[in-house]
Amino acid sequence: MTSWKKYERFVAELCSEDYQSTNTTVMPNAKIKGCLSKTIRQVDVLIDSRFGDDRNRRIIVDAKKYNRPLNVKDVESFHGMMIDCSSKVGILVCPNGYSAAAKKRAQDFINLKIVSLEELEDIDLDLWDDCLSSHCDKKSKRGLVLWDAPMGIGALSSPVSISCIGKCDVCGDFHVWCWDCGKKFSLSDESEAKCNCGHPWFWLTAIEEDETSSNDHEHSMSVYLLLVTPSDALIADRKPLN
Repeated sequence: MTSWKKYERFVAELCSEDYQSTNTTVMPNAKIKGCLSKTIRQVDVLIDSRFGDDRNRRIIVDAKKYNRPLNVKDVESFHGMMIDCSSKVGILVCPNGYSAAAKKRAQDFINLKIVSLEELEDIDLDLWDDCLSSHCDKKSKRGLVLWDAPMGIGALSSPVSISCIGKCDVCGDFHVWCWDCGKKFSLSDESEAKCNCGHPWFWLTAIEEDETSSNDHEHSMSVYLLLVTPSDALIADRKPLN
């Protein structure tokens, strides 16, 4: 694993810990369509609303493993990316600090954060689970899964069941880890799957138009991970596409 990739994955892990919330989803190496450029933008870490398109929650994170401090041009370039990604808040992560001009240019909408390379020494990201998706690259770019905090699922006929949801940092596919039976499985953008427990529910992914909190994004699309029970279909997670 290249050192810059390990740095990005470590930053994604830190973001997952910092932004653990039932209302927030964290996606490593996200791919979203820019609102101005109309091209696919790669975002090292995307922090977004879990249940619908609320751009006020959106934060993009860029990990810059530079051998020098960040300068004002780095901040200005990142700010342009924030605008294209409809993000009002951004985080620039670097190991070697930043200039006074960069700090002043960042002002209130960009957080400059230092994560030193020494912090990587005791981190073994090879312990991350490999992506289980059949179409993920099986060579050097084989993806790893970033797991969210566990969630409880209530059932009338049994105690609460615990599952974790994760996302691959290469192909982006959802993963589910059932703690009852131990099964881990992936779901592509439009598929369904079930664990081995015999619970009366299954998991389903579907590409849907978002319910937006503003008229500014009328055609926002996302991949939704749904937990389908005998009585309802509940949103468990969301992967925005723009």
